[in-house]
Amino acid sequence: MYKLIKAKPVHAKQIIPYLTITCYWKEFAEGNKLNQSYEDFMLQWVVNDRLPFTTVLVKEGDEDTIYGCIIAATTEQLGTMPDYTPHVHSRVMEVFAPWFQFPVSDGVVVELFAVAKELRGKGYGAKLYQVAEDLAKKEGKNCISAFVWACFPDSLITFTRRGFMVTDCIHFPDPVGIPLLYMQRSPQHLETKDFFQSKEYLNAKNMLLS
Repeated sequence: MYKLIKAKPVHAKQIIPYLTITCYWKEFAEGNKLNQSYEDFMLQWVVNDRLPFTTVLVKEGDEDTIYGCIIAATTEQLGTMPDYTPHVHSRVMEVFAPWFQFPVSDGVVVELFAVAKELRGKGYGAKLYQVAEDLAKKEGKNCISAFVWACFPDSLITFTRRGFMVTDCIHFPDPVGIPLLYMQRSPQHLETKDFFQSKEYLNAKNMLLS
């Protein structure tokens, strides 16, 4: 049996591999101006300060080993996180500037959402995602958003099944050839689900000309 608990310091290093397999974090840290190792850079600038906003999946009787995690926080909470961008290599800033400067909608942001491979398809992802829903309800936020790389079709399916819609796409210069999709779930976007099958659309005339 598995359960969800708030992340603890003992989990910090275990969260790094989940970040590594979901984004270009390794490239972000390479050549950093502080000459820190990848692990040290991630712990100091990314993981440790996000532990209060991280929920992990653990096995009953062993809360020290994680099998999945979600990092979800409000835009205000993320605004208090340390800014690592001044310490990354200038080439990183050049390539990923469209992402670093992207205007994220006010609400809850899912920064990491991952489940161990052997536990996928067993409902644990849904339980982890519920953390974001609960946070949005608690904080009175109508929007939940996430960045998803286009090379992760399973993640796209997971989010779209929960009412998310792709609302923007970020393209990067070489050598990053994978688009980054910005997805949102809000009342506005839920209303447009199956829009082309709706009576509103089917009965509309001269939509573009009126």
